[in-house]
Amino acid sequence: MKKLIYLFVGLILLMACNSSGLTERLNQIDSLVVKDQYDSAYALFNEIKATSMCDEDQAHYNLLASQLGFVRNKPLPSDSLLDLAIAYYNKVGNNHKLSDAYYYKSIRERSNQNYPQAILFCKESERLANNINDARLQFKIAENLSQLNALCDNYQLQLQYAQKALSIAQKEHNNNWIAYSYSKISYAFAYLDMYDSSYYYIEKSVPYYQYIDDSDKAGYLANIGLFYKDINPEKAKEYLEMALSYGEEPGIYEHLADIYFSEGKENEAYMLWKKAFQTKGRYEKSNILYSILSYDIERGRLDEVCKNIDQVIAIKDSMLYQLRNDTIKDLQMSFDHEVAMHEADRTLLKAQWIILGLISLLLLLSYYTFSRKKKEATLQKDHQMQLLAYTTEINKLKENRERTLAQIAQLKAGKDKDDEKIRLLEEDIRNAEEEIQTLNTDIKDLLDDLSPKLKQGRMLYDQICEGAPIVGWTVKEEELFNNYFASINYKTYDRLRKVKRASRLSTHNLFYLILKEIGKTDDEIRNIMGLSPEGLRSIRSRTKPV
Repeated sequence: MKKLIYLFVGLILLMACNSSGLTERLNQIDSLVVKDQYDSAYALFNEIKATSMCDEDQAHYNLLASQLGFVRNKPLPSDSLLDLAIAYYNKVGNNHKLSDAYYYKSIRERSNQNYPQAILFCKESERLANNINDARLQFKIAENLSQLNALCDNYQLQLQYAQKALSIAQKEHNNNWIAYSYSKISYAFAYLDMYDSSYYYIEKSVPYYQYIDDSDKAGYLANIGLFYKDINPEKAKEYLEMALSYGEEPGIYEHLADIYFSEGKENEAYMLWKKAFQTKGRYEKSNILYSILSYDIERGRLDEVCKNIDQVIAIKDSMLYQLRNDTIKDLQMSFDHEVAMHEADRTLLKAQWIILGLISLLLLLSYYTFSRKKKEATLQKDHQMQLLAYTTEINKLKENRERTLAQIAQLKAGKDKDDEKIRLLEEDIRNAEEEIQTLNTDIKDLLDDLSPKLKQGRMLYDQICEGAPIVGWTVKEEELFNNYFASINYKTYDRLRKVKRASRLSTHNLFYLILKEIGKTDDEIRNIMGLSPEGLRSIRSRTKPV
């Protein structure tokens, strides 16, 4: 009996030692996560066998599994483990772990684009963390809330939480956190149309890029470059090229290409588009491919198109050749070698025809798109000329009406009033007003039924005349505005386009010149275009006649 008691006590002690060892291992993994050593943490985590754990260790294991999934961009398929951890920490009152669990619950909802629920979970995490001395947890909560509010267009709250994150980062003297906080504050001010403040913080973020991990520097510098893309292309190129020195990404090449293309350096842009397309990365490349094919097709460079086809086929040939060899190796004990080769050749030939068919279809679609755009441009030109004729006739009628009114006033003021002549003149005025009304109706019908793009341009033109800013406008909307102005004042529009200037006349620069033509002051132009004084001087310099 005594031996049985000793054996039972020994088993309990052994289980306690095992539990203590597991707890220490989980705490070690937790410390590695806090230090952002995710690969080391994941390696240790994989060594743990998820069996026979006490409730506390099981909850910690579940939380770590969820954390490592998110920080390694490989989230678990469901929230079941995280929900179990939340239930346990809620039960025992461990607010530190509970706050961390709610934070990752928020991240899950954010990735599912359920932003309202994500904010609620993160606010609960924030409430619990307020009484916890953990700057890292408080910083990442503030950063997450800033991003969530940006996604919900709550830009004032986005700014507040970005500033809170910066305050925590500065208090902890963590330059890495400070770098990201400056960048986020800059974009928050930009969304609020406070461009001077946005410029100030993006400038402050530049020296801190050295504290960003090398794996993230390319993206960080690319974001700075994107900020300058429209207001200072030269500076944008500088940072985008710096970003490429830390990592080649398709998106960086594409943005550089856009800048070169806007400067009229189309060959350089084309080479960068090709690099972007050939660079591996998780990036949507359909626009890049469209730019390359459009460039070649517009210039009739069918030889380049064929070269691209040959390159694609060569890549596919290499892949299929390797697949064929692997297949032969796997089946050589069961099947005849010559039969396998024949089958692989058939597969290769079929793949080549499929590739050629897809490329032919793509070329046809590109040609169709180009033809349709050309046809639309011609039709819109006709509508513009028709609208110009209507507008010119209305202006003439208005001038005649003013002259007639002046004649009537002179006749009425004279001593010998000619009532019959006054009556005839008044009838002329009524006829002119009816004709103006008819022409305005024709203009409305033209805009509503025949040319919706000109209608959109007129709406945008009216907004600008009232002083509304263009924040949120796309290049397409600026083009609609410019095209409408051409319809009502073609001589001025044509003159602006024909004048030789210091830089290529982009859509944005032409928009600025039109604002000057319609009488907008420098202050009004800055408010409309969201420019700083430096930005206004820059665009004035680029559009200066030479």
